[in-house]
Amino acid sequence: MIKEKLHKIGLTKGESEIYELLIESGETKAGAIIKRSNLASSKVYDVLQKLLNKGLASFIEKEGVRHYQATPPERLVDFLEEKKIEIQDAQQEMVALISVIKAKQANKSEHSNVRMYLGNQGPQIVLKELAEGSKETGYNYGYGTQENPFVQFFPHDLKAFFDAEKKHKLKTLLIFAQGHRQQQPHAEIRYLPSEFIAPVRTMIAGSKVFLVDFTKPFTTIILENRQIAQSYIDHFMFLWKIAKK
Repeated sequence: MIKEKLHKIGLTKGESEIYELLIESGETKAGAIIKRSNLASSKVYDVLQKLLNKGLASFIEKEGVRHYQATPPERLVDFLEEKKIEIQDAQQEMVALISVIKAKQANKSEHSNVRMYLGNQGPQIVLKELAEGSKETGYNYGYGTQENPFVQFFPHDLKAFFDAEKKHKLKTLLIFAQGHRQQQPHAEIRYLPSEFIAPVRTMIAGSKVFLVDFTKPFTTIILENRQIAQSYIDHFMFLWKIAKK
């Protein structure tokens, strides 16, 4: 049980096994650990050195032979704190890297970037990028499908989108088929006769157009092109004017 928990907090399987053996054995020589472990002798020495480097093991020499022992268990809390700091530093570096990448992309001429996904990942990505893209103008647009498949298949991701709408005061405009009343907070919804509604869900935000076919396996296409996105918005607004509340 102990080694499973240790593996969960970031130790390798080998480190978790050796650490548990050190706890059970107390002060012990490497040879005794090798006999009790499932690792090759060279691997045991390598793992012991890694535990020493992480401050999770220590040793004393007696007659030229190292005797290893686990450090006090409170050191595991320090280990987790150090990992947290490393993750925070990595996140800050990643934010800076994203800014550099976006700056380089902005310097390039406008072109179409197309991605396609099969399966559940696509619609989940759409909801995240839809919220992010909406921040540019404060608006996003959606139409197609008689009902809202996101409610049925991705309620958790949809709630996260709703939370982003509220937090960033985003405005969502949606068109659905008449006869299928929709409940969606923060959205203004209008309705058209079903013959106007395509079976593929179409959403637009910023420079991106999102197309999701909810026929299993789900097929998602994300098209990034500012001019094309604007043409979709123009078409949406044409339908919006004739749609009924």
